[in-house]
Amino acid sequence: MQAEMRPQVRIDPHLPEAPLPHNRTLFLFPGYDTVPDYRTAVPPLQPRQKFALAYRTTFDPSLLVRAAITTSFDEAAGMGPSYGDGAGAVAKLYAYNATNLASMFFFTDGLLPVAFHQDPRYFRKGSGSVKSRIGWALRSEVVAFNDRGRPVPNYSQTLGFGMSAALSNAYLPRRNVSLGKTCESIGIKEGVQFGFNLVHEFHAVKLIEQKLAGQ
Repeated sequence: MQAEMRPQVRIDPHLPEAPLPHNRTLFLFPGYDTVPDYRTAVPPLQPRQKFALAYRTTFDPSLLVRAAITTSFDEAAGMGPSYGDGAGAVAKLYAYNATNLASMFFFTDGLLPVAFHQDPRYFRKGSGSVKSRIGWALRSEVVAFNDRGRPVPNYSQTLGFGMSAALSNAYLPRRNVSLGKTCESIGIKEGVQFGFNLVHEFHAVKLIEQKLAGQ
């Protein structure tokens, strides 16, 4: 039971360095930040690869989609910064979310994983009951793995979300800058990231690739 709750993923420093894969989830979202099965041995990411991951995620077209999803959520739930009414206000909110995502990826996929020697990839459970896999995706919000595959607190994501939210205060309207608003921004990031963890956990990249390859 303890091994199930505190698994150690198979990151093997003796394996030769592997390039970041070009998988995609649902044909749209990048899957190169995902290890298909945590039981499969993979080489650790080098520091430059972590920054490359942050760069590729930031300049992937899917960032525009993620910004649109976040903006739609903000508008529907009445959350996020307020720029007023009208199309211009929505455009400013969209630009804010896109910029916020870019800074978030820099911190959570690049700078902090290098500083804390953590692996920013999502390691899929890939099997078991739906409930256990949802629990795994939720667990990944607070538990990460270091460069040797051992479970550690997810400092990179937690601090990265906070640093990104704090940085955004520099270009937010003054009425939206407060401790409560900053915590709200971090909460939205956690919720959206959990949603993408679920997408990666239940995606069918392998099946799609096999179908396209005619296997």
